[in-house]
Amino acid sequence: MSSLRGKILTSYILSKVALLIFATVVIADLHYLQTQIMEGEVVNAFSEVTQDIRRDEKNLFLYNERADYEQLLNEIAIALRSLVDARQAFLELASPEELRSADAALMQYRAEIERYVDLTPTQQEAAQQTIRALGHKISVFVKELRARERTTLVETLRMAVWTLLIALLTVILLGVASAVFMARQIVRPLRNLEDQLDSLAEGNEQQLTLPSRDGEIRSFVHHFNSMLNRLRAQQNQLRQNEKAAALGVLVSGVAHELNNPLSNISTSIQLLMEDDDNTDPALARQWMAHIDGESERARRIVRRLLDSVRHPKLHLQGHRVPTLIESSVQLVIRQLPANVHVRIESAPERTVWVDRERFQQVFINLIRNAVDAGAMNIRIHAEDSTWSRSMPPNTDRLVGDITQVSLAERVLVIRIDDDGVGISPEHLAQIFDPFFTTRKSGDGTGLGLYLVEEIVSEHYGCIAADNRTEGGTRFTIWLPLAQEPDSL
Repeated sequence: MSSLRGKILTSYILSKVALLIFATVVIADLHYLQTQIMEGEVVNAFSEVTQDIRRDEKNLFLYNERADYEQLLNEIAIALRSLVDARQAFLELASPEELRSADAALMQYRAEIERYVDLTPTQQEAAQQTIRALGHKISVFVKELRARERTTLVETLRMAVWTLLIALLTVILLGVASAVFMARQIVRPLRNLEDQLDSLAEGNEQQLTLPSRDGEIRSFVHHFNSMLNRLRAQQNQLRQNEKAAALGVLVSGVAHELNNPLSNISTSIQLLMEDDDNTDPALARQWMAHIDGESERARRIVRRLLDSVRHPKLHLQGHRVPTLIESSVQLVIRQLPANVHVRIESAPERTVWVDRERFQQVFINLIRNAVDAGAMNIRIHAEDSTWSRSMPPNTDRLVGDITQVSLAERVLVIRIDDDGVGISPEHLAQIFDPFFTTRKSGDGTGLGLYLVEEIVSEHYGCIAADNRTEGGTRFTIWLPLAQEPDSL
């Protein structure tokens, strides 16, 4: 069975082999260059000795001094010894015949020099021609050696460069082959696995499939699918528990809210039934009106309950923020006491995508809630901002779709401030729970703020409540703004 470990190890070994080959080629090239340079040094040393020989030869002919004679013989001996000691190096540049000819010329040159000092001046003049001819022959041989040495060095450098280029190209090709191997055999299956995980997160898939036959991936897919199956089983069980709990809360809340009006209706009916025909008509009408009012109250409780559990399909449309807020305030302001003032302080000329009728209920419920809490002045302030600039320092009390708001480029921030009694700190974390209310029994259903949070969440927004330092309550709503506000 194949494995990711084996593939990675194979790719690693290939890369190290490529580096080893490259290093071997570089060392071999450097060694060869070193050999050529050492041979060139031998030729240069031999060339310098022959130059000294020709210079001392001229001094001997000019001054005919014993010191020049002895120095010349010493330099000839050095040259002869160089031909013997570095013969292998010379054979790289000259043929054996050329070396024998050069060696013979040096031997003859030395013999002529040794005979030169014992000749008469007239004989010396004749001998100088022979000596110069032999010296010239030696100089020509050395010149050819140096030219060949330079040519060989240039060729060696060129060959070394090409060798290094070929070795480098080989390493690059092996690296590319290793990368392609990694991409096909390792990266591609992992990317396929990543795509499957994204699709799974979006709910398009139910489990992972095998993108490759590698042991590690097979093991991961097997264990991950097993974990998914266990999680689904736990979620189903949790869902059943939540349904049972929600049903219990719902039944308890409905029973509690309907109990008061039904009890009052029952009491009024019993009074009517117990009295005889002598009952005061005005009192009877009062009891009947009480029955009608309590019936209407029960009907409102049922309607609010239905509004809280129904999720009608939203009809999202682009609305200008000032128009949306003003129309919402106009709907509720006629139902408020005359001494309550609602003021819209600011609203940006931006477009927000909402279901108008549904979202107007948010303003209506919040304003009514403020009035019920004793507020006399309610201020509404809206602004165009960003999440990072407007987010609260403490997000623990935020409810709604915080993720969508945080990802939005621009957000609409709506603040509704009132000067009511505020909310007790211990109640701030519960005010959006269904059936939670701080009013007296029978005065509220506890569904108003719960409905507000539901509507804001439906519009991909979030909401938070807090007490103002100067007194009263502040509700803050964040909504994603339209990307193109001027397109509508």
